[in-house]
Amino acid sequence: MNKRFLVALALAVVFGLLAIFVAQKLLKDQASNNRAREESDVVVANADIPLGTKITSEQVRVVKYSLANIPEGAITKREAVVDRVAVTDIANKMPVIARQLAAPDSPAGLPGVLPPGMRAVSVRVDEASSVAGFALSGNYVDVMVIIQPQASEAKPVSKVILQSIRVLATGQQMQQRNDGKPSLVNTVTLLVTPAQAERLKLAESEGKLQLSIRNSTDQLVDKTQGATRRDLVDQQLEQRALVGVRRSGGDARPAATLPPIVLQQAGNTTATPTPKPTPTPIPRTISVELIEGSKRSRVEVLK
Repeated sequence: MNKRFLVALALAVVFGLLAIFVAQKLLKDQASNNRAREESDVVVANADIPLGTKITSEQVRVVKYSLANIPEGAITKREAVVDRVAVTDIANKMPVIARQLAAPDSPAGLPGVLPPGMRAVSVRVDEASSVAGFALSGNYVDVMVIIQPQASEAKPVSKVILQSIRVLATGQQMQQRNDGKPSLVNTVTLLVTPAQAERLKLAESEGKLQLSIRNSTDQLVDKTQGATRRDLVDQQLEQRALVGVRRSGGDARPAATLPPIVLQQAGNTTATPTPKPTPTPIPRTISVELIEGSKRSRVEVLK
């Protein structure tokens, strides 16, 4: 075989492979440049960061995010996050948003996360009052109090006193009981204004607090009239409940003295009197004396 042909064939193969390599490299570089133009650095949490925590460099890292998927307000530089205080809980592997951080140089803990003019107030609640533990940090709740009015002989009432209040934290604390023994009580820390703080602590002192969870996007404030015992049990039901109850004299109240029962149907309220029993007529008779000779007899005849 011609030696020159072999040399030319070898050179052609080498240049062909070289051209393929260069083309692949150019395509990869172009794709990498395109991705770089479509991606950006984003700071994400490297672990769960609780509210009030001063963030350290070990708790965050920088990853690449597609420009189309970057959340609004995401932070791109680690230096802008380190030593800042988290004002909300930040979950692991989630981007750090600017609104989740307190102002620079804010102290750690609750003082660093409170907005200007707001206060953090903790109140005691039992498990039922805190909605069985579902009132968590970041939730919004309404606060209701069950209290005894000042009027004499008044019955307890319930009233919603605060609405759309943000829960800052939940926890437990040790308190000393009246007998001197320690007890563990649940607490909920709420974000309120100074005026709301006054009402909240007075309600805690004078009555029993209850929380109700609400949708965080629902900011509507409802005006409620409160509830009394009469709203739960009406007067007619109370009268019916007195059947068979002994009075102070020792006799039981008969059912015949009860007022008519009010029937409520589909928005109509009609009074139906209790029908009186019809007396059974007593037959009247006359007496007739029959005389047959010396024999006398008396016969009763209906009139």
